Amino acid sequence: MNTAREMKKQKTKKSNKAIRLFARIMGYLALIPAAIFSLTIACDIAISNSTSERIYDDIKDVPKYSTCVVLGTTPYSKGTKRGNPYFNNRMDAVAELYRRGGIKQIIVSGDSSRNYDETAKMSSALKKRGVPGKIIVRDTKGHNTLKSIKNVKEGVKTDEFIVVSQQFQNERAIFIANHYKMNAVGYNARDINIKSGYRTFFREKLSRIKVFFDLFKE
Repeated sequence: MNTAREMKKQKTKKSNKAIRLFARIMGYLALIPAAIFSLTIACDIAISNSTSERIYDDIKDVPKYSTCVVLGTTPYSKGTKRGNPYFNNRMDAVAELYRRGGIKQIIVSGDSSRNYDETAKMSSALKKRGVPGKIIVRDTKGHNTLKSIKNVKEGVKTDEFIVVSQQFQNERAIFIANHYKMNAVGYNARDINIKSGYRTFFREKLSRIKVFFDLFKE
C-alpha cells in the first residue's frame, strides 16, 4: 500500500517537473519574437537617425558632386510585364540631376548574374531620358547595396558621390558609405505607397539587421 502511494507521489513529482520545464521552455521561446522585434526597431532607428542629414528630397539641396550612383532594380514588377515604379522613379531622378548640371559620371550598379542585366536596362532607360551614353559606367557586380558602395570605393576610387534610390535604400547606402568614411549623400527618388510596396518594406527591415552583421564582421 505504502509502496503504491510512494510510486504515485514519484509520478506526480515527475509530471510536475516536466510541466515546469515545458513552461520554462515556452517562456524562453516567447522571448524570441520580442527580441527580433526589438532588434529590428533598434537597427531601423540607428540607420535612419545617423543618415538623416545626408539624405535629400529637394534637388536644390543636393550638393553638386560630379559622380552619381544609381542602385539597381528591374524595369518590371516581379512576375509581371508591368513597369516597376521603383525603377522608373530612380531613372527620372538621375535624369533630373543630370539636367541640373555638374554630373560628369553616372554609375549604374546592379546585378547581371541572372538571366537579365539590370545595368543594361538602366543604361538604356537613362539614354532615353537624354543622358549621354559616354558618361554612363556599368557596374555589373552590384549584387546588393553593400557591394555597390564598396565597388565605388574600390573600383571607381571616389569617396564623393550622390546615391540615387528610394529613401529606404538611400539611408542604408549612406550608412554603409559612412562606415567606409566616404563623403556620400542620397537623393530620394519618388517612393510608392506601402500598400503597393509592402514586400519591399518588410524586406528592407530585415536588410537593415543584416547590414550590421555584414559590416561589423569585417
